[in-house]
Amino acid sequence: MKKDILVFIIVMAICSLSAEIVGKIRFILGEVHYKDSQNLSYKIAALNTQVNSQGYIKTGPGATAEIQWTNGSVYIVEANKQESISKLLAEANSNTNWNNKLWDKVNNLKQQNKQGARSVAGIRREEAEVKKESQLFWYMEEPPNIDSAVELYEKREFAKAIPIFEKVINYGPLKREAEMSHAYLILIYGEMKDKTKQKKHVDLLKADFPDSSMLNSLPPEM
Repeated sequence: MKKDILVFIIVMAICSLSAEIVGKIRFILGEVHYKDSQNLSYKIAALNTQVNSQGYIKTGPGATAEIQWTNGSVYIVEANKQESISKLLAEANSNTNWNNKLWDKVNNLKQQNKQGARSVAGIRREEAEVKKESQLFWYMEEPPNIDSAVELYEKREFAKAIPIFEKVINYGPLKREAEMSHAYLILIYGEMKDKTKQKKHVDLLKADFPDSSMLNSLPPEM
């Protein structure tokens, strides 16, 4: 009996050593557990815990974890979920293609937008300035700044970026900035696994910008 237990322990140790490290847990909120293989017991996960291809992760009520894969991409594990790392990695890889394509397209559009803004700024320097004291002046709300939303997105501060992108869309629904904002929100809600809101912006992008270069880089299921 003791011999059988010893053999089992040795086999499990060999399996654990041979398992490929595929990422690490970079963020934890609430109760999150991890184990290196199906036959082991769950242990409380800690920041920077390495996860391997044979591992499993489990989140409790209201808990969230972020796994950063070795390629740099991030997967958000939602509350009340128990899943194998291999399945999460496969799902992440299937999303990477459209995500990267859409990111490349919106990044190119961002560069074009900056060049266009510099050209317009050069023209407007020659225009007469309308001051507040002038009879031609009337109050206009300050337009939302998409650049600030992009900076927040790049810092992964999604909760702060979302309302700014929404304001950009509401301010000029058919402008290039709105097209870009829809794309960023599609990326954000993809990261947040919010399919309903993601689909809303996919549909709006298709409806309002039928000639957009980004339409062939959207999530395949939408």
